[in-house]
Amino acid sequence: MKNFIFFILFASSNVFATGLQPDSTIIVLSSGDGQAQMAVTNTDSSPLLMNVIVKDLPGSEDLTVLPLPQVARVEAQGKQIVRFVLAKTKYEIKKQYLKRVSFEGIPQKANKAGASVVTINVRQTIPLIISPKGLEQDPEPWKKLVISRNSGGAMEVSNDSPFVVRLKADAELLPMKAPVRLLKDTYVLPGEKHVIELPKDVDASTVKSIRIFPASPWGFAVDPYEIPVTSAPVASAATP
Repeated sequence: MKNFIFFILFASSNVFATGLQPDSTIIVLSSGDGQAQMAVTNTDSSPLLMNVIVKDLPGSEDLTVLPLPQVARVEAQGKQIVRFVLAKTKYEIKKQYLKRVSFEGIPQKANKAGASVVTINVRQTIPLIISPKGLEQDPEPWKKLVISRNSGGAMEVSNDSPFVVRLKADAELLPMKAPVRLLKDTYVLPGEKHVIELPKDVDASTVKSIRIFPASPWGFAVDPYEIPVTSAPVASAATP
């Protein structure tokens, strides 16, 4: 998704926005292949210096993905292929991991004498999913989310699947149609569990289901989906 760009206009100054446009909204790297690639287009009318940065997200720190090239000159309206190579790991990958990749376009400095020019670097950031060898992507991974109410009355959302689930952080409590902040971010990683902070005027026992607003694995919005609230199973006492 494109970052928002704010243009600040100064007296007797010109402002230009420059940027790089990835050819897809997501990068999927299979551990079986060990690499993936992305074409990036310079949509500006001048050459840009492209800087590619792979950012770790929680749980993905032990996996190293190298962008090749990390820095390259991209001509105006030109394209650059960037390869993403997964370094060898000490363990077998059995679930998906999530990182983010930013493509920053650095413009050339203006050389016009006496001109006051402000240039803005536009950074495009897209998700990078590292997937286990042979894992077939579920087109509707959000249907694997579980929302439960524990014995203490607290509600939580959990993802016991091997898939990264992407969705809006905001959801809707049903049947009262009350808005709720479901997550701190826009994804639930495999094995993650998040406690849901309900509004003060909502009793957890009255919530029957929660309507979420998911995105497809490729980043496109899909129809809302309702997840019924279940009661977490109570662990049985051990037999002496």
